Amino acid sequence: MSALRRLRARLGDDVIAATVLATLVLVVHLLCLPSQALTDDDDFYAPAGIRAADWLVELVTSPTTALSRTGIDAAFAINHEHPPFAKLVFGVAHHLFHGVLGWFHALDGARTGTVLFVVAMVWVMVRWLWRPLGPTATVASVALLLTMPRFFLHSEVATLDVPVAAMVFVTAALFERAGDRVRAGVVVGVVFGLAAATKLNAPFAALPCVALVLLERWRAFRVAHADDATPTATVRLPPIPPALWAMALVGPVVFLLVWPWLWPDPLPRLGGYLAFHLKHYPIYLFFDGEIWERPFAPGRASLVMAAASLPLVTVVAATIGAVIAGRAVVTLVGGSPPAGDVAAPRVRILALCLLQAVVAVAVVAVSNVPRYGGEKLFMPFFPFAAILGGVGVAALVEALQRTARTTRPAVAVVVIALVAAPGVRGIVDTFGGFALSYYGEVVGGLRGAVARGYERTYYDMADKRLARLLDEQAAGLRVHMVPNHKEYVRTWRWLRKDGVLRRDGFIVEAQLERADIVVLSHERRWSTYPALRERLRGWTVLAEQRVDGVPLWTVYRHPT
Repeated sequence: MSALRRLRARLGDDVIAATVLATLVLVVHLLCLPSQALTDDDDFYAPAGIRAADWLVELVTSPTTALSRTGIDAAFAINHEHPPFAKLVFGVAHHLFHGVLGWFHALDGARTGTVLFVVAMVWVMVRWLWRPLGPTATVASVALLLTMPRFFLHSEVATLDVPVAAMVFVTAALFERAGDRVRAGVVVGVVFGLAAATKLNAPFAALPCVALVLLERWRAFRVAHADDATPTATVRLPPIPPALWAMALVGPVVFLLVWPWLWPDPLPRLGGYLAFHLKHYPIYLFFDGEIWERPFAPGRASLVMAAASLPLVTVVAATIGAVIAGRAVVTLVGGSPPAGDVAAPRVRILALCLLQAVVAVAVVAVSNVPRYGGEKLFMPFFPFAAILGGVGVAALVEALQRTARTTRPAVAVVVIALVAAPGVRGIVDTFGGFALSYYGEVVGGLRGAVARGYERTYYDMADKRLARLLDEQAAGLRVHMVPNHKEYVRTWRWLRKDGVLRRDGFIVEAQLERADIVVLSHERRWSTYPALRERLRGWTVLAEQRVDGVPLWTVYRHPT
């Protein structure tokens, strides 16, 4: 028996495939991360994570000090409006990849934490899907997820959106696998607690899990009507899976244990956390040619961005997969799942992925909350959309194989490559910080999106290529960014610290009137944008970044 056969017999094809694909995702993201632009959120979460990781060290070396109110407040006061789990991972990753290994600069070291969430998600995805859905659907799902241009960028920045997507995904996968096993259910409760300790939208992942149980077990409901023997009507509920009990009971305990900031005053601080998000400060969205803040943008904005931020071929494949998953829902409701040890899990997985994808977008679309940042608020949608797309690709491969009367895996390889190609092209065209300007063919690309009145970009992206250009052409000159200068001051600080910018390079100028160089970011959500563009019309254009012929930023020099 060859070494490969022995390894397959010992570990299983699913474990080997999961390890190979997760390693591929890790290598790709670690290679690309140093070129990725900075978001304004990087400076919120990375410092908070680094300080929180320092507290873990203090907890070991000086537990009395670390556990005091003063010690906790000093460690977790930074960005205390968000729970700490992902930030702790950022901090540990910073110490490992920057401090110990020295592979990355300070900020990029923290951003490897997001990459680790993606890698873990891919590993779980392959293990979860390999046998029930088959290798073709599994590999296609990973390929589609990796080649979603916007998701690719979010996977390399120190923000909470991809981490919460990963935690929601792992929670859903473990929930489906747990069944009625108590120990597995407790694990689900723990992971769900960690997901809730990642970002506020994680608890909504429980809704599709509850819906799945109801779809499967609704026939077990019994209503006993009142009679002489039983004077009152009674309702008999179907058996509740241990995982749901654990999510309700263990999850909140884990959430509390993971967040030391809550410990000194649990109820007041938890109330403050919820109040902050219920009354979130205004963040603007440019949609349908209007600037939205209050009233909030219409719910359809989320639906539009869910489709517009993906390549058309991914949307088509996911639509096919959604139809197949819809049939799985009907099967569950009908109470007659196909027989066999693989068919039943397949039905459950398809139904759960469809429910999770719908809920992730619908929660943002129907809630009375600000809708901003394009796809940012419903990031958990994308891994489930990738799976639905993978199912659609597998259905196409099967149809082609039947037509050609062949079972050769080369058909699957070619189809997956062709389906992933538009996403790869999108990543290449927008690499380095412009992926938030990616729009798929559904809306006619970026040009079509601009014509429809959608925002070109957001997040005040600090492009490293722009930073180097300013170092070369504006050394000793005063530089001001518009429309939102204050965000770039924070991110440029990291670029100087990490050596991307020279310390003796350009001078950050707080006042537009005093600037020699002005960089205009073409972000229409700022009401000041039209006047700024008109004001700079007579200045000399030094450089401009375009995607699909659409300008994203323009560097101007004062004409005098």
